[in-house]
Amino acid sequence: MRAIVLTLLFFTASFSGCFGNVDDTDPPANLSVPEELNSNTALRGQIFTMTIDSNVDYTVHRANGTFFIDEFGVFRDAMNMTFDKSIQEVQLLIMDTEQSSIDLVVTAGDEMWNGTIDLVDSEEMMIVDGRRAYDTIDMLTTSYNNRWCASAGPGGVNHEGGAAYEAAAEAMADEMWGMGFDFVEVTRYEDDPDQLNVVGYNWGRVNPDEYIVIGGHFDIAYAFTPPSGGTNEGANDDTSGSTVSLEMAQALAQLEFDHTVVAALWACEEEGLLGSRAYVDHLPENVTVRAYMNFDMVALNYPITPPTEPVIGPGGEVFSATKYDWTISVAGANDSNMQRMYDWVGMTIENDLAYQPTAGNPITWQIAESCASDHCSFFSAGYPTFNFFSPGGDISFWQEWHSPSDTLEFMTAKAGGPAGMASGFNSLVWTALDLFIRVDNAEDFQGNWAEA
Repeated sequence: MRAIVLTLLFFTASFSGCFGNVDDTDPPANLSVPEELNSNTALRGQIFTMTIDSNVDYTVHRANGTFFIDEFGVFRDAMNMTFDKSIQEVQLLIMDTEQSSIDLVVTAGDEMWNGTIDLVDSEEMMIVDGRRAYDTIDMLTTSYNNRWCASAGPGGVNHEGGAAYEAAAEAMADEMWGMGFDFVEVTRYEDDPDQLNVVGYNWGRVNPDEYIVIGGHFDIAYAFTPPSGGTNEGANDDTSGSTVSLEMAQALAQLEFDHTVVAALWACEEEGLLGSRAYVDHLPENVTVRAYMNFDMVALNYPITPPTEPVIGPGGEVFSATKYDWTISVAGANDSNMQRMYDWVGMTIENDLAYQPTAGNPITWQIAESCASDHCSFFSAGYPTFNFFSPGGDISFWQEWHSPSDTLEFMTAKAGGPAGMASGFNSLVWTALDLFIRVDNAEDFQGNWAEA
């Protein structure tokens, strides 16, 4: 028996190495972020790639003003992400933040690397960009005016039967197809044929039946509309919101998200939110809206400041504002999720983008409901909403609301020129993109519809 046992011991020893001394501990960490492969500067509004060499799994700790990009191309808002040692490149989206630099930290076992990356402005167009948005509003107010809803006014006398609106809607559908959306439609509901919404879809890779919707109304106030007689351009109300929606759309169509992206231009808002209400009423039964972002009268806001000298409008109006205020209102969720939305806005404005508003261009956010625009169609159905509103102060609002004075030329003059107008659009689209990423990543996030 003793001989048999000794024979078995020698036999097993040949597989185990030496008796009782199997060392299965991890090797000492060896972490390197080679200077020759990494830049100490990064472009705002672009993708930044870090090269990391580690013999063990490592963790990257991101800075405010950045988001991770995972292996599927989806933006991630986790503050830390751990990567397999075989992955040698980590990508981050650098927001168009006003920070001058960001600090990144990488840890692997007991090893740590930290570095400061200086941020510089991008001469090329960013992922979303106010400069491109200004080109869009210039195009819309040059080529697609008189966008009066087909259901507007008595008998169609004052709105050409909606022909100009329909032509513009079809043209924007073509634009959206060109952006790369998976599906684009101009809605033509059998029970409500005048609601020609333009809607693009980029299907979510994880939850395609949960929509994150952005939009602004594409119609403008037809002739003789009170209080100021209607408009041909509707530059502020609401070509500005359509512009922001289209600028967001061109980015969202090309990127990947867990939830389905929906970008919309709404019909007939001026007649009582008819287009957005029809859309909500016709949602498929299996679909919910994770959140909706609305842009209506978003012409003049941070970082634009009012001119010190009066500006004369196209009808001789004297414009002299004291401030261009910007308000973001949240609604449509239960108390805990409403507070999350409110906090997200604060983190976006103050931490990620590091905006520094003044008395001349304040930014405020609040928990509030109103039915002055299309967000009402969504929060009334229990869906969470963010409403962006920055009409250019009380003077601008009352001078231009449904008025022939609502022109791009007048609006641009009040912004101090095209660059000023572009800067205001830029802050809007980056704020909206930041919030969009947070909504896409949020766990246990739902609206009041879930409690109904």
